[in-house]
Amino acid sequence: MEKTLHVMIVDDDDVDRERLHRMLTSSLDHIQIEEAISAPQALSILAKQTWDCIFLDYHLGESSGLDLLQEIRSRINSPCAVILITGLGDENIAAAAMREGVCDYLVKYKIDEKQLIRSLMGAVHRIDVQRQIHELAHYDTLTHLATRTLLTERLQQTIKRTGRHKSLAALAFIDLDNFKPVNDTWGHAAGDQVLVEVGQRLQHGARASDTVARLGGDEFVLLLNDLLGDEECKNLLQRIRKALIQPIFLADDIEIRVTASIGITMIRDGNLDADTVLRQADQTMYRVKNTGRDHLKFFNPEAEKRLQDRQNSFQGILAGLKNNEFQLYYQPKIDLKSSQLIGLEALLRWQHPVKGLIGPGEFLFTREHNKLGVQIGEWVLAKVLQQLQVWYQQGLALKVSVNISAKHLQRSDFATRLTALLATVPQVPATALELEILETVEAEDISSVHAIIEKCRALGVSIALDDFGTGYSSLTYLRRLPIDVLKIDKSFVINMLENAEDYSIVRGVISLCKTFGHQIIAEGVETPEHIAKLIDLGCPFGQGFGIAYPMPAEDAPLWIAQHSGHGIRPASPSGR
Repeated sequence: MEKTLHVMIVDDDDVDRERLHRMLTSSLDHIQIEEAISAPQALSILAKQTWDCIFLDYHLGESSGLDLLQEIRSRINSPCAVILITGLGDENIAAAAMREGVCDYLVKYKIDEKQLIRSLMGAVHRIDVQRQIHELAHYDTLTHLATRTLLTERLQQTIKRTGRHKSLAALAFIDLDNFKPVNDTWGHAAGDQVLVEVGQRLQHGARASDTVARLGGDEFVLLLNDLLGDEECKNLLQRIRKALIQPIFLADDIEIRVTASIGITMIRDGNLDADTVLRQADQTMYRVKNTGRDHLKFFNPEAEKRLQDRQNSFQGILAGLKNNEFQLYYQPKIDLKSSQLIGLEALLRWQHPVKGLIGPGEFLFTREHNKLGVQIGEWVLAKVLQQLQVWYQQGLALKVSVNISAKHLQRSDFATRLTALLATVPQVPATALELEILETVEAEDISSVHAIIEKCRALGVSIALDDFGTGYSSLTYLRRLPIDVLKIDKSFVINMLENAEDYSIVRGVISLCKTFGHQIIAEGVETPEHIAKLIDLGCPFGQGFGIAYPMPAEDAPLWIAQHSGHGIRPASPSGR
């Protein structure tokens, strides 16, 4: 059966329009023709069907046929042949028309029937080939939904339209939860059926102006156009999400249920680009995955800025490590009764090229970043051991404690790496090093941490529990981890003289330490009154600004010489 051609003639001249109509219908039996006398009328009938060819007059009153062509291109979803008709034999116009993608350029007074039909059939043939290529590139072979290529094209159009008309749109990134077990349990054929059904449900829930796309695997995207507000978007997606969780019935009475994690970004800004919008929705979807799945979440620009700031900080820290901008300051720890030095704590500082010397509070969030946190931790350990070797060569047999993040400590090769670092400083005994761990080890990880700590202690390295009392599992740590030293968090010590609750906490922690047989050090010792009260409570050791501020390594020997065996006076506040 011969295909019926669907043709539109757009021309504001009645005589020219009728002449084209007559030549087409006299030569072709299977043709349907619509006529438009203006650009608005042409656009109003454009959405009726898929057009094989549009004959477009170059002059449409005050507007240009090429301007109308651009609008037509933005509104149709598949290739369509366009033949430009003009009363002018202008080569410049012909060249401009070809650049805009028209298939042919015909001069009205030169057109005869054979030429017209030949031009039409040639254009339609080329467009058919383009449509086949377009179909392969723009539509998923399994679900027949839009591919990433077509989605990106439409998303770019939506962004432009949003900027021009101040309209509102949204992009929803949808990922099926636990889809892999479907393939593993029932096979890929069953998985494909599930994907097809999900695609159909998405299309059923979407509106005619929306685009449903499959990016691959079990990732789908909804492009929602012309929204009234965020609430309409949320309600529409909640309905779709509820439709997706309904059971899917396959052959052999197989019933499958899937849920979906949905990340949404609203499109209000015509200055955005498609990649940015997709990335925002994708990142938001992964946040849904990480917070329980099976719900939807809107992209938060403020959260994005915070994330970007953190990424910038990470890059800055990496550059700082490379450029030797990090330094270690050392804060003394003393016997509160005798004022004798018992050790030092190594504290990280960053000599920032713009901000100057900054403390760890501004950058140690990087401990949450596993790789970078470990890199910083290893750098600190190596530098401390090198400094200990210098001091030992100077006749100072000191002990230094180093803060170790839980992520770093939990690495399976931690003890091995520590052994290798100790081997680089043969003059320094392992007993000169103490590791301070924070109360951030998850309860289920305590057994593995216990084993790692035991390996470190077997080397001669002692273990301290830092910031005790600020976590939720303090007694669990005391009972299950083989620690040597416990440090009372400074937030309790600083206020213990005025705050009865803090005083009770400090007294209770000291009592616990005596019960468990641990050494105890109070942080946050700032006044002689703190020292007197801690001695009275039975706390032997202390550390804080009332004893000494953190100082560069080169200042430590002089401080030790001046204060050893004497009353303690605060040092210079450098590096506080």
